[in-house]
Amino acid sequence: IHERLVGSEMCIRDSLYTAWDITDQKILERKLRLAKEEAEESNRIKSAFLANMSHEIRTPLNAIVGFSSILAEDVSEEERTEYLSIISKNNDILLQLINDILDLSKIEAGTLEYVYANIDVNKMLSEIEQAARMRQTNANVAICAVTPLEGLLLYTDQRRVTQVLNNFISNAMKFTNTGSITFGYEEPKDGYIRFFVTDTGTGIPPEKVADIFNRFVKLDSFKQGTGLGLAISQNIVKELKGEIGVASELAKGSTFWFTLPYEKMGAHRSILS
Repeated sequence: IHERLVGSEMCIRDSLYTAWDITDQKILERKLRLAKEEAEESNRIKSAFLANMSHEIRTPLNAIVGFSSILAEDVSEEERTEYLSIISKNNDILLQLINDILDLSKIEAGTLEYVYANIDVNKMLSEIEQAARMRQTNANVAICAVTPLEGLLLYTDQRRVTQVLNNFISNAMKFTNTGSITFGYEEPKDGYIRFFVTDTGTGIPPEKVADIFNRFVKLDSFKQGTGLGLAISQNIVKELKGEIGVASELAKGSTFWFTLPYEKMGAHRSILS
């Protein structure tokens, strides 16, 4: 009887050992499958990125090269002014494309810099308003900043907050033909302050709202842009410990918003994180 028990125990041990070997093998197979899927997805994203960038960069470059050549010819002063304006506009587009690519690469590498300091929010919004009005070429769309508090200091990264607001405003300009673009902030509540950009533009189809902050998503393929601005904005707001979102109604307009922690620092100092 003792020998039978010992034999049975050895069989049980061998069976358990074999079971663990199979489990480890299954785990390894699963990890390899996931690694393969991630590699394929990464390759797909890179291919989509190169396809988008090659088209988006070529468009302003063609305009710059083409109109620069025409300027070398004998043209009237009126035509020269128009061509210079086109070249300048496409220079700005190309610069924005390059900045988006560089920011995306820094986000992927985890090296995008954030410099915190006390900032005058009203002054920042006033400067954004002036710059936006200079960029706006549609006289049928009014641009206005909303600053409900006389003085507001916020401890954050001014360059990154400005970048997000400018991304929102640029998108609003593309899709607003008449009416207004209003941006600003609401009074701080529950330890957070909410910034917003509201337009009276075309709005976003309901089926696309959920994907609007994904990379390479463009509501209109004929509009100039990389489809990266909102994705970059989402990453910036996340790093600044806030939330981001959009509310939109088709044919009536959209409101893009984000929140930031409402913090003030007594000492005027900057830190790099």
